[in-house]
Amino acid sequence: MPCQTRKVSLQGYLIPIGAVVVCFLSRLWYFGKYIDEWDSVNFAFGLSKGYDILHDQPHFPGYPVYMFVSWIWYKILGSDMQSLIFSGILFSSLAVFPLYELSRRTFSREVAILAAALYIVNPQLWLQAEKPLSDAFGLFFVITAILFFYMALERILENTQSPPSLKYLAWGGVLLGLGLGVRVTYLALLPIMAYTAYQLSQKVFGRRVIVWGLSGLVLGVAAWLGYLIIHFTPYRFYKKFLSHADYHFYREGNSIITTDDYGERFFDIFHNLSAHSLGTWWTDTPLIRIVPTIILVVSLVYFFIHEKWNLRNKFFMAFFIPYFLWIALVQDAIRQIMVLIPFLVIIVSAGLWHLFTTHLKNRKFGMVSFFAIALAFVFSQAIDSVRIVSMNRNEEPPSVSTINYITNNYDKNDTKFYCLNDWRLFQYYAPEWCDKKNSHVYFVSRMSGAIKDLERLKKKPGHILISSKLFERDKYKERLKKLEEFQRNRYCVADYNWLALYRFEWR
Repeated sequence: MPCQTRKVSLQGYLIPIGAVVVCFLSRLWYFGKYIDEWDSVNFAFGLSKGYDILHDQPHFPGYPVYMFVSWIWYKILGSDMQSLIFSGILFSSLAVFPLYELSRRTFSREVAILAAALYIVNPQLWLQAEKPLSDAFGLFFVITAILFFYMALERILENTQSPPSLKYLAWGGVLLGLGLGVRVTYLALLPIMAYTAYQLSQKVFGRRVIVWGLSGLVLGVAAWLGYLIIHFTPYRFYKKFLSHADYHFYREGNSIITTDDYGERFFDIFHNLSAHSLGTWWTDTPLIRIVPTIILVVSLVYFFIHEKWNLRNKFFMAFFIPYFLWIALVQDAIRQIMVLIPFLVIIVSAGLWHLFTTHLKNRKFGMVSFFAIALAFVFSQAIDSVRIVSMNRNEEPPSVSTINYITNNYDKNDTKFYCLNDWRLFQYYAPEWCDKKNSHVYFVSRMSGAIKDLERLKKKPGHILISSKLFERDKYKERLKKLEEFQRNRYCVADYNWLALYRFEWR
């Protein structure tokens, strides 16, 4: 399948521009209404209480690019949650354009149209755009950076005598550098930039390649890192970095170092990639997901059968392999895995087009059959995605339900709630329950910590409430009475789709 790198007229861009508009309007229609986890509160406080990474507003490294754009909308909209969500909606919709262009240049216009459609209706990409988080926002920088890296290699791919353009390598570096100010996870993209630079160095003097590439990357990083270092001083910035890295990647993070069960870790990665991210069928999903699952598997089979091991596909592997390793070893959460989706969408679209060109193109009703398959793929995912984002918008998250249950049924002066990250959510939804002495809401990860705190109290609270998030509950199960359960479809919630609230009987 030859790649189409020829220039197109403005009229030729009507389809991707239209796709951007459709994506934007669909996200606006299902605009999210809740802040339901720790990171979201940190982002919100970074807008409403002032930007301060030393006090987790937001947490390190501060996500300065995402916060700066959200701050602009905050000045206009006046709502921290709406500003954060709108930033994600806007930039994740704009990402459709570079995705279309990358698909067109690497494969064909037909593949680009299908990839854009699948991006718009993908359940995870749509869901994350409706949340006050930076992940959907960051996709624009990831996709655009990789597009520029590919454009830098196009003349090598076409075997032309013209020297490659190093400006695209530099622009890709700038976008990647800015992207690191959205999510540090994008460090996993450095290998594809290095691969691009290596291929260019075979045609251009190596020192020029290094200068152009590093100049772009340094410029992109300096645009946000310089402000952080100057504003918070190098020493305090460095100390916060060490503290965050120790907690996030070693003591309490989700890296392979902190994993007890490797089998469960890789099973979770597979489930998060297939069911959550690609929208395939699972035992707890609607039967309609069987349709995209079958088409997706067939498309991947056709892609690997008919694609050649050429420079274009080596370029994609320079992205997939390092990023898969990052997920396997460093961060395996759904929000990190979703970065793979736009590029897997391109691969799946190319595989589906191979099915058409090899088996359907010259047959009677071949084009009709292909359109029927493509529409079944797109519409089945659209139906499922609308179901998910509707629940995200209309159903209260378990973490928020827990807070509302406690504040509506208990007097804070005679109650103490022992919890994990609900503590941060209480600061957002019920700040009157939070004081410097942690008298009413106490952050703790284990039951033993709650017992130690209770032992030091001379006057025990009348109501001792325990979150299901606390470890070691099984040791005290005879003294724990379940009060209420809060549940939501797990494909709408990244972390806690089920929570329970317990009353603890003091001896």
